[in-house]
Amino acid sequence: MRKALCAAIALSLFPFGACSPQAPTSGLEGAMPETPVAPIPATDAAEVKDPGQGSSVFTFDSALFQGKLTGCSYAQAGTLLVCADELSLYDTSSGTVLAHCPAPSQDFAAAPFEGGIALTAMSDTGAIVRIYDNRLNLKESLELEQLLPDDYVASPNCVAVSSDGSQLAIAGLSALYLYDRPTARLTMLLDIAQGTGSSGINAASLSGVVFTPDGDHVAFAGDGFPEQGADGEESASMWGTVDIDGGGLELDWLDVKGVEETLQADGRLFFPPAISHVDGSLSWVDIASGAAHRLSFSSNDEGGDGIYVSEQGKYVATAELGSAVTVRVYAVDSGELLATETIDVDDPRYTWRIPQVSIVDDAQAAVVLLGCGIGEIDTAVSTFSFGN
Repeated sequence: MRKALCAAIALSLFPFGACSPQAPTSGLEGAMPETPVAPIPATDAAEVKDPGQGSSVFTFDSALFQGKLTGCSYAQAGTLLVCADELSLYDTSSGTVLAHCPAPSQDFAAAPFEGGIALTAMSDTGAIVRIYDNRLNLKESLELEQLLPDDYVASPNCVAVSSDGSQLAIAGLSALYLYDRPTARLTMLLDIAQGTGSSGINAASLSGVVFTPDGDHVAFAGDGFPEQGADGEESASMWGTVDIDGGGLELDWLDVKGVEETLQADGRLFFPPAISHVDGSLSWVDIASGAAHRLSFSSNDEGGDGIYVSEQGKYVATAELGSAVTVRVYAVDSGELLATETIDVDDPRYTWRIPQVSIVDDAQAAVVLLGCGIGEIDTAVSTFSFGN
């Protein structure tokens, strides 16, 4: 389905039902400095027909956010953190802003927990973790350079928060740590330099970390070498778990090459391949069972222009750049292709960079931001629904 780009000045409201029997519909709003066109009018919100779904409608109203949209991230169920002149907590069911605070000046990753949100951003001096309550009141700020003076955290994906917000798991370049917030106690769970015991794998680097659903373990991913490997042997992708007391370490190899980042959602780890290793599939692991899986895309070169995981890990989206932007949404468990959304853009600057895609599981809806990282153009916003 194709939809034309609409002017951001229209500031339209786009509501969508989560389980409409019709084909997915799309609304787009974004500034087109050279060729603005008429806006798509707002439509009535549709009710969810599946009683198992958690929210009745999905809306995304950019009129509520002042300034250029620069990012969108998951918060609590059915809510998004939207970054513009301010950082807003937005409810996609009611279409209202629940809270707002000053926007961070750096790119960030958000990890919600019961009663709040942990936001990790990279600054000139390293990673900073800011802890907010559920009204975006800042409760604590941790500069990881000071917390880990002899180590370095290279990515926001290397910080995770426990379900109650009391503990942080932190993956540095040389070790994995557990930080207890109430006591300010830092514990080393895994020292890469010490090897990994009987696993036969020596970890070389860590690229992502998450708490297991039971909260008793920390799962992590990265690269490693066989303990008895030959000199000059290339590293390979691995993942593992360790108890929060530092015991029970388990490691295993991953059947994937060139992993540069790790995505996590609700007890699942996803491993997007580097562009040089794209093969039209996505490897992922169920942390609780330890079972490894592979999701196959529609073509062998799909996945090179961005892979996105939904807030609960039920859905994965891919982006494909060209004269238009094509977003495909897949069901992780079944592998079914649920939607193919093609977004026409008249200004090629909107396809210069990989878009941001956020997928809300219960509403079965997606928000696509185009040009959010390009300062000279306004961000274009596309929303669409998918599912049966």
